[in-house]
Amino acid sequence: MAALLVAIFLFQLALMRQGHDWGGDFAQYLSHALNLATFQDYADTGYIYNPDAAVIGPRAYPPIFPLFLAPIYAIFGVDFTAFRVAILVLFVAMVAISTSLFARRLSAWPSLCLAGLLGFCPIFWDFNQQVISEHLFMLWWMLTFWVYQRYRGNFDQPSQHFGPAIVTGLLIYLAVGTRTVGIVLPPALLLTEFLVYRRLTRYAVVSITAAIVFYAIQKFLLPIGGSGYLDQLSEINFHSLTSNFFADSISFLFIWKNGHLNWLAAATGFGLSLIGITGFLKESWPRPQLLSIATVFYFLLVVLWPGANGIRMIWPLLPGFLFWILFALENVPLSTRWRSICLTGFVVFTLACYAGKYSSSEFGPIAGPESPSARELFAEVTKSVKPEESCLFFKPRVLAFYTQRHSVGYPIDLNHPSLNRTLEQAQADVVITQSEQLPELEQLLQQDGFQIEWSNVDYQLWRKKDAS
Repeated sequence: MAALLVAIFLFQLALMRQGHDWGGDFAQYLSHALNLATFQDYADTGYIYNPDAAVIGPRAYPPIFPLFLAPIYAIFGVDFTAFRVAILVLFVAMVAISTSLFARRLSAWPSLCLAGLLGFCPIFWDFNQQVISEHLFMLWWMLTFWVYQRYRGNFDQPSQHFGPAIVTGLLIYLAVGTRTVGIVLPPALLLTEFLVYRRLTRYAVVSITAAIVFYAIQKFLLPIGGSGYLDQLSEINFHSLTSNFFADSISFLFIWKNGHLNWLAAATGFGLSLIGITGFLKESWPRPQLLSIATVFYFLLVVLWPGANGIRMIWPLLPGFLFWILFALENVPLSTRWRSICLTGFVVFTLACYAGKYSSSEFGPIAGPESPSARELFAEVTKSVKPEESCLFFKPRVLAFYTQRHSVGYPIDLNHPSLNRTLEQAQADVVITQSEQLPELEQLLQQDGFQIEWSNVDYQLWRKKDAS
């Protein structure tokens, strides 16, 4: 196992890419980290929250991941290699904890296979290129299940000590403090304990109380206003629910995307998913597991939340998903020889899909805010936009991070009333467009008295005619 973990680390390190994509989450996390490292107001990132574009991002993120980034930022500055190495350490630690957790239900060979399937999965390699909070969240997520299984896994003689319960509460708080979706852990813990012991147990009460106390301490030390997540509740409708359910469900099949034959990934992935569901039911009966119930709650929450769809939303569930497939294959009602054949066939096929996916992947620099044209834009904004002014940009958190200027995002439903509402609320006198946006926005901006003041090959900076 140690040799395999080292191999995973070196493999991921060798395939590390340069640059970063335009996803704005990394910029807001780094802005928070900068504020923590310099003892500034945590929430003052320059990003202006737009209720007409709530899905862009909340007013402020939970503080645990920025706390993790802050010392790295203080030492190395904006060095994506340093951030990625730190994230890679979190990833390998998550693989080790997950394997240790599932090894209690799997034999040695399937346990090693699970570690390899997690560590070399192209999905995780792709996410390891991004500075996002899921890596730290997955560490707390899996560690919570590990601690619970360690001290409450023996249903006949479960631990009654306060220490493990408090540690469980701390891990729950850390998960919630890293990603808000961790809020599913307290009800999952309550339901698991109730279904197993038919009562409200002291362990559950102490754990959840400890989590609340830790959260209260955080709010006292780092008071943060409303994030804005609740603004998205009004966007829940039948279309969003069905769209999320479909996108989140088929995302599990991405494990077998091979970069060449999509129909093969879909067909085999569907069959393997049925095997995984079988393993889920078998492992959860007759006594439910905390991981099983938390997985169901997590999946339901991301289906419910508008815009929360796709592989990034469900990839914290992938370790459990692969475990349930291996668990089902190891427990098929066949001879030991045929079980080995089934397990080996599954592992070989999955690794072959990995190889196909890597063979069709890009390994060069990632196009994003590090590009020359974007750097030109940031330099111009820093020079020509006053600190008290604000800009309208399609990636407001990125612009705010790189320029230290205030920025608001375009409304999702872009039309003249929503554009004017956004400009008025943010008091924005500067608008930045991309070349592909011009046909859509040029007439609207000219109607409101804007004209192009600066441009390069990719971006245009507009300013009101009567603005200084």
